[in-house]
Amino acid sequence: MQFAATYSLAQLRRVQIYNNIKRYRETELDKILQETGGSFVFGGPIFLSDLSAPCHLKGDGIVYGAPDYTVWGMAWSQDVQDYAMERLPCETDNYVECVALIVDGEPVGAPNYQPDMGGRRPRQAIGAKEGRFAYIVTQTAYTPEEMRDVLAAAGWDSAVMLDGGGSVCYQDRAGNGFVCDADRVIPYYIVVHLAADMSESDTTGGQYVVTAQSGLNIRKGPGTSFDKLGGYAYGTVVAIQATRDGWGQTDRGWVSMDYLRPVEAADEGLVTDTGLRIIQDILPAGAKNRPGGSNPETYITIHETGNFAKGADAAAHAAYLRGSSAQAAPVSWHYTVDDHSIYQHLPDGERAYHAGDGGSGPGNATSIGIEICVDAGGNFEQAKANAAALVRLLMERHGIPLANVVQHNRWNGKDCPKTIRATAGAWETFLALCGGQVSQDSDPELEAAVDALAAAGVINSPYRWKALDYTANTVRLLLIKMGKYVTQ
Repeated sequence: MQFAATYSLAQLRRVQIYNNIKRYRETELDKILQETGGSFVFGGPIFLSDLSAPCHLKGDGIVYGAPDYTVWGMAWSQDVQDYAMERLPCETDNYVECVALIVDGEPVGAPNYQPDMGGRRPRQAIGAKEGRFAYIVTQTAYTPEEMRDVLAAAGWDSAVMLDGGGSVCYQDRAGNGFVCDADRVIPYYIVVHLAADMSESDTTGGQYVVTAQSGLNIRKGPGTSFDKLGGYAYGTVVAIQATRDGWGQTDRGWVSMDYLRPVEAADEGLVTDTGLRIIQDILPAGAKNRPGGSNPETYITIHETGNFAKGADAAAHAAYLRGSSAQAAPVSWHYTVDDHSIYQHLPDGERAYHAGDGGSGPGNATSIGIEICVDAGGNFEQAKANAAALVRLLMERHGIPLANVVQHNRWNGKDCPKTIRATAGAWETFLALCGGQVSQDSDPELEAAVDALAAAGVINSPYRWKALDYTANTVRLLLIKMGKYVTQ
């Protein structure tokens, strides 16, 4: 699980260094939010066994850590409008340092940290991206150097790694979050207070990206007292029509603006025509499973992960690609798609190890590899629909014809994508989705009904229903879901 976002400084009311004198454990983060009124909270810098701060640390003008050296860190005043990387100590009201990863847009060649801070473990960091406040809290295990490369690839201009491992934790006011060590007491947390109204004049067409990893509830009115109508998945792009008291109105209902960020110019081309945002998790340069080399982007190759384990979604496969097993194989591909997200692991224009036809074979050297998740508990039909949306985006971006969307089987004879190949007509249906076809004969009444059910969260595969591509069991499941929906 991962929580990461950027906010313009105008969207921030306060970034607070919280002194945990009450010794709240990680499982009591909700108490910190209740006490401070913050929007979300996550772990802070490293600390010693006596809970003192060995690094430069200052909150609300109170110095908590003052070692006898100068170092790069993040600093800001009470109103946060001067938030930036500075040499510490300095005169601002708040600052924090731990391990500088990116300074003035340049990744630090050899980050300075103690041996017990190295190795792969969950990580968290704060910094800046294009003048915006940026943070990341992730359960994915990274070395400091890998964390640096991830943030550099994401375009961060400055980055300070905070404490890792068991100190990594996150919670927001909606109850979303995770902890890595339930009993750990962290002496200092970072609490972010978002402004009540996040609407800004520099947003792109009133569009926002959902930043809540577990999704964002849609309600009948602007507040948690109103009934739920459904939800938006993490990374979905939504259009805000109006704002009121920190809530935004979409075409489906009201959502909390605390878990949205404006679409930036950099997001253009990273969102499918269904509104699903591509999460960039690019493998670090030099990784054994990132061969480099030019890929002319002639074909798109469709795979299935073959991993039926529960929880084996796109995020899990992104973590796998960063691990030692994938590098030792070596194996890699460009995108992983599940029923709620899309992860990108390599630039489209680079080769990968996914086709099994050798390092210079046409599958590896000229095609973009897409893995579709088949995890237990996941919605495979929705995963295929999301993959088709990605294919449409890639075809348009690179001028790839539908005839060049091929199965893994083409390159080395492997029975992949296995589930699709084993289902009569499934490949043809998938290609029809990739081509934007939903039905041979237009049926406006059916399409309107399908759209209404999809908006209510009753069905997850509108393209398939519009194409009349369903079985008796699919209809049975729909009736069960409709029964639950009308009796809620």
